Amino acid sequence: MNNNFKESYIKWLYENIDEYRISKNVFRLTLPYLDRNNDCIEIFIKIDGDSCTLTDDGETINELELSNFNIFSSQRRIDIFNQILKSHGVSRSDKNELFVMCSESDLPQRKHMLSQCMIKVSDLFYTSRNTIQSLFIEDVQSYLDSADIRYTPNISFPGKSSLITNYDFVIPRSKQAPERILKVVNNIDQTQTNSILFLWDDTKQEREPNSLLYVFMQDKDKKISPNIITAMNNYNVKPVRWSERQQYLTELEK
Repeated sequence: MNNNFKESYIKWLYENIDEYRISKNVFRLTLPYLDRNNDCIEIFIKIDGDSCTLTDDGETINELELSNFNIFSSQRRIDIFNQILKSHGVSRSDKNELFVMCSESDLPQRKHMLSQCMIKVSDLFYTSRNTIQSLFIEDVQSYLDSADIRYTPNISFPGKSSLITNYDFVIPRSKQAPERILKVVNNIDQTQTNSILFLWDDTKQEREPNSLLYVFMQDKDKKISPNIITAMNNYNVKPVRWSERQQYLTELEK
């Protein structure tokens, strides 16, 4: 196992973040995290004295609308969308901007949470050709419910670095099994994989001994790179292809 994974990831992150000063107090930050169109996400930071406003400038929701996906077309989608925002401490403006307000000292953490929220919204709602597909997180939840697996949804944990990371489900430990934490990803890629592994490495240091992470990945009509599976296995993360989900029932039921 590469013991310098965290160091190499931070170095990669630092080298691939682009900062541009738009005006005296407005900055654009381009992060190497990709949305579902493989475009880097951008955050705009406005500094006003000791206060900061961070926003996606409406890009996340607007991009989905351009793809003929309406988040607000059903109450269920609205509920899930609002829950994502709530769990990341993010608000939506009347112009469909995802934004947070914070002090300068809280800027790194709030930037982290906003970027994770943007990725989650972009990944959770997707369009295939002209047909809106089901929400993958609902499929995973139905899978757990049908097997009568106990869980807590939508949990955020602080890591050793004090960064807070959101996870989709947590199955508490039992006499037979340790705590199991579930991450749900519609469109997995290498960048997301690196981010998940880095954040999990940070999170697990503050969790119970032997806590496990399961990453549920949608593989319907798509092939998941063997490199992604290998990377997760190397860091003791359980990669769960949706087509192979039944193989994991026994260990999740414990």
